[in-house]
Order: sequence, then C-alpha cells, then structure tokens
Amino acid sequence: MFLGILLLPDARRHLAAYLLLFLAGSLLSLFAARSLSGSSGRVLLLCAAAFRLTLLFRAPDLSGDVFRYVWDGRMAAAGTSPYAFAPADAPGALFPDLRRRLAYPEYRTLYPPVAQAAFRVAASAPGSGVFATKALFALADVAVVALLFSSGGAAARFAAALYAFHPLPVTEVAGQGHLDSLGVALLLASVLFVSRRRPIAGGIAFALAVLAKYIPLAATLPLFRRGRLRFAGAALVAGAVVWGLALRGGVSPVVGVGPYATRWEFNSILYPGVAAAVDAADLPQRAKAAYMRWKDSREQRPWMQEVFPYFYTAFFARAILGVALAIALLVIAAVVKDLELAVLASLAALLFASPALHPWYLLWLLPFAAKRRATAFLYLAAVAPLAYGLLYPFAGLTPFAIRALEYGPFAVLLGWTWWSRRAFGSGTPLPDPLPASGERDNRP
Repeated sequence: MFLGILLLPDARRHLAAYLLLFLAGSLLSLFAARSLSGSSGRVLLLCAAAFRLTLLFRAPDLSGDVFRYVWDGRMAAAGTSPYAFAPADAPGALFPDLRRRLAYPEYRTLYPPVAQAAFRVAASAPGSGVFATKALFALADVAVVALLFSSGGAAARFAAALYAFHPLPVTEVAGQGHLDSLGVALLLASVLFVSRRRPIAGGIAFALAVLAKYIPLAATLPLFRRGRLRFAGAALVAGAVVWGLALRGGVSPVVGVGPYATRWEFNSILYPGVAAAVDAADLPQRAKAAYMRWKDSREQRPWMQEVFPYFYTAFFARAILGVALAIALLVIAAVVKDLELAVLASLAALLFASPALHPWYLLWLLPFAAKRRATAFLYLAAVAPLAYGLLYPFAGLTPFAIRALEYGPFAVLLGWTWWSRRAFGSGTPLPDPLPASGERDNRP
C-alpha cells in the first residue's frame, strides 16, 4: 500500500486514488494491530522504519509546510533569527529557489524554539534539506512506536502495532514532512515519566513538547494533577531556559502566532456553527453599540479606540470557543482520573475548538486513541485525508459531503461510546469482537 502511494503521481490531481489507498491502509493497520500485538518490539520498530523509509522518497505534494521548515533552518544556519522577518521581506538573494515554494511568505514563522532547533539540525545536512527534515521527523515517529510499546500491557502492544502500520503518521510525517511527530514523542515521554513517578523528567519532556508545538498546552492540567509541584517546576525551568536561548536573536518566538490564531480557518468541527450563530444573533454589532453607549458616557481615553477592531464575527466566535475550551479543560482535569484518557480528552477538546483542523493535527490523538481503542477517534484518523478535498476538489465530493463523512459517523461513534460506558460502567471495558493476538478471550 505504501509502495502504491510512493508511485502515485501528484496526489492533488489523483486524490481519489490516494484516499482509497489510505483507507485500505487504515483497515490493514487494524488487522495488523490485532495480529501483531504479541510481536516483539523489534518487529514493530522494523516495520515502522521500513514503511516510513518508503515514503521518505516521495516528494511532498499535499502540504508545503516542510519547505517552511527548511527556510527557517537555513535562516538559523546563516546566523539570522527565523523570527526576525517574513520570507517576503527577506533580501532577494536569500534562498530564491526555496522562497518560490513557500506558502504564505508574508507571515513570520510561528514554530516554537524546539521545532526551530530541529530545523537547524536538518539544515546542516547536505542536500536540499527536505529529505533530512523528513528523515528527522520520521525517526521521531518511530520513537512514538517505541514509547507506546514500552508503556506496558497488552493495550500498549496493540497501540504500538497500530501506530506502526497506520497510514496517517506514515504519510503525514515521512511523506509530507510534518513536525508533529517530534512533539507527540515528547508528550508521550512526559506521560510515561509522570505515570512512573518521575515528575522532574516528565516536566522537562513536557516543556520540550510544548516548545515543539503549542498543542500540548491543553494537557497541562492532567499532567500537573499527577506530577504536582516538581513537574511544574521542572517544566517552567526547562521552558524558561529554552525560551531564553531563543530570545538571543532579539525577537520573541510568539511574533508569528497572532496571524495564525486570528485568521486561519480550515475543516473545523465547531467553528463554522459558532460563527454562523454569532452572525445570526448580530452579536458583534450589538456589542459594539453597547460599548459605544458606555464609551460616550465616560471621559475619553486613548485605549478606548483600540477596542473597535475586535467587533467582528471571527473574533467573537473564537472568544466563545476559547471560553468553552477553558471550561472543558477544567472539567476534564477534575472529572477524568485516568491520565492517558484525560490527556486524550484535553487534546481533543483543543483541536475541536480550533478554527483549523488539518489532517496531521490528528497525530496528537492517534497514540492515545489507539491505546484506549477509542473507536470514534480511530475512525476520524482513518478519514482524515478527506479534508484535502477542501483544498484540491474532485468530482463527486462537495465540501458538505466531506464534512458529513468526517464528522457524522464520528459523532455517532462518540455518542455510542459514551452511552456504552454508562451502560456497562466506566470501569468496565467495552465488548471487543476481535481481541488482539495474545489476549485471552474469557467471554462466554
């Protein structure tokens, strides 16, 4: 299947074939996980490495993020902070061959310092930098398999086998070159350390995960609840050291986050509905009118004029989702006792509240969903590439159909899981019609 993807021409023009191969690979990964969960770690790591090595030789075509990684790495290698300016504002003689391949060159980079360090390491390798960058993150992806396997128990072996064979990490990391595998590996290491009562190591790994990509911030409360002050102290110290090193370039690493947080919208679950509700209620205009009445009744201050740019639908929708996310994260941390389940729920809450949900974002959920055998999330990972149809449309697949196929069955499966756990009891595992290899079947 991966050889088929490797030999497939540009996936943007042959998206239907790509999707069929991906779906076939997702189904095969489930069978592989069930039949190989009793295998040794070496077998699973060998399979994981072989699959990822195959797609290292495929040029990225569905996403151009890896070219931005290479740009940032070359900037750092040249002695310039990658946060200093956007590629469009760079001197014309600076990497002209690479600049033509960048998406959104008018924006400064948003990638945190640990990610930038990885880009810099890859940029030091000979060649264009694309292969080295993909190889580095593919190695981190194999490390995810090793971490899952070492977490212990039959569920860990099942999860390691599933992740080793699943096409989502293989295509998105080894194929397209996304950096998320680095953050996922560090987050898994943090969870593993905290679970084994090593909070200092867990805090350091967590800080590095957050500074690889900010997504793990959603898991702060469950990890802090288990690791306590030593976890928090280690995370803060490690994070401050890395952040301070990044500030030596004279520009803050968060300089590029603003445009992404306020402008990006893609394939979101909740954002379109919330934005439509805000529009239907005419909430920005009502709020603006109320603010004007309040402002006119008081002495005028310079800061009062700075509020007006925020009276628009996108900001209100993001603010509402932000408040809802904060409440959800507090509830999850208070109610969900199991650390891995709390981390899965927290990450899912963040991604579902986000205005942008790219296929590779689901890499953060897949290891935890595989270990919990969370059917709804495994389904979502299997259909994730459907979202590429929003960028590269093909006949018979409308945007409405894409979202219906993605989120309709997902919602049904999530509801069934919730009902089943209430019916069977939260401490009782759900019936599994096909137990993994090596698991004893004691059902009548």
